[in-house]
Amino acid sequence: MKTIVIGPGRIGCGFAGQLLRSSDHEVTFLARNRELVEHLNRLERYQVRLTDGVECREIIVDGVRAVGAESPDAAARELADADLIVTAVGAGNLASIAPLIAAGLSRREAPVNVLAFENLSDAGAHLRRLVASYLPHGFPIASHGFSGAVVSRAVTRMLGNPAADEPLKFVGDPPEDFVVSGPDLRGSLAQIQGMIVAEDLSAWMKRKLYIFSAGHATCAYLGFLKGYHYIHTAIRDPEIRDAVLAAMREGQRGLAALYGAEFAGGESDLLDIVKRFENAALQDTVTRVGRDPSRKLASGDRLVGAAQLAQKAGVRPEGLGLAAAAALCFDPDDPSSARLQHEINSAGLDQALHRVCDLDPNRGLGRLVGDAWARLALGWQKDNVLLSLNRMLWAWKSTQHCAALHARRGAHSRKRRAKDAHRFAVRSNRITQH
Repeated sequence: MKTIVIGPGRIGCGFAGQLLRSSDHEVTFLARNRELVEHLNRLERYQVRLTDGVECREIIVDGVRAVGAESPDAAARELADADLIVTAVGAGNLASIAPLIAAGLSRREAPVNVLAFENLSDAGAHLRRLVASYLPHGFPIASHGFSGAVVSRAVTRMLGNPAADEPLKFVGDPPEDFVVSGPDLRGSLAQIQGMIVAEDLSAWMKRKLYIFSAGHATCAYLGFLKGYHYIHTAIRDPEIRDAVLAAMREGQRGLAALYGAEFAGGESDLLDIVKRFENAALQDTVTRVGRDPSRKLASGDRLVGAAQLAQKAGVRPEGLGLAAAAALCFDPDDPSSARLQHEINSAGLDQALHRVCDLDPNRGLGRLVGDAWARLALGWQKDNVLLSLNRMLWAWKSTQHCAALHARRGAHSRKRRAKDAHRFAVRSNRITQH
């Protein structure tokens, strides 16, 4: 069975490719990186290192090849001949590969299933819409299957140099199950190692997003504010650990109300997740887990979506609200975070809450997040370190660094701090009155 995997990255190679080869699929990677394409064709193999923090297993994934996506005609031919198409490019990059998939489907006579290994709640339907926009009116796209895939494994790193003659190595933890949507598949799909076919994929995606991903994001955003570099060190901070568990419990209670307690799981499931976060061998950074905060703050995603579901179950989502507020302070010098910080600084928090989170800043969850942000922002400036979540204590790295930083920021920084203090005073007065 010939499978095309679009995106030979951490999930494409370290999860999908490994399981497909273990299931005797002929795997061809489709990539834009010419150096990576040449490397995979030269060595025809790579390695996957699976570790739970105690034991480590090395897997050789051999018999693979790659094709460059910069040649649309060659890519379309590969997709037209495939028995299965898999994407693993990141949710934000699906639009860029939709024309390639459309070109491949337009050359096909037989239906094919497309599995989107993307951390997106409606990845299958979203990708179908994108692909359909590049196909002529009346094209029978409904004859092809499009399903998201809920992935259990965390693949954190790629080691090695594509220019060298040593196999690349992808580092992840052991879980290998993934869930696809049965109703969205077409025809027969040969069994793949770890695959679970479910009737309601959205329930499985919510369970992953509102528990595991919510806890992961909480650890990253609070870990950033407290000066931690790695997830495994941040989760060992007692305050962060308590905050992570609190956020996951809120998401779990919302899921239990919607799908039942058995599906949502119990406290032991949360402790198992925390144990995965403690895996130092993954060397997972808070910046990797926290990147693209706008997407992770969206309505329906891991923080706001989980909090909204918890509210429907009668739970006050203070843990998830604090995590969302911390995400609004996340500023690790990457473009997506910089854009969010610029919006907050120029247009104010209320606009960001409305545009990014689809929340009313004056009531309900929007107000809860805004009040938590005000407590954080009152003391927060970049390069501060939060010492305590309970008392919101901050410390400068050094007095000299503090003076230099204040000098660089000048009048704009003073105005911003005054504005933050005013917002906090207004919100605090509002809380006292109510």
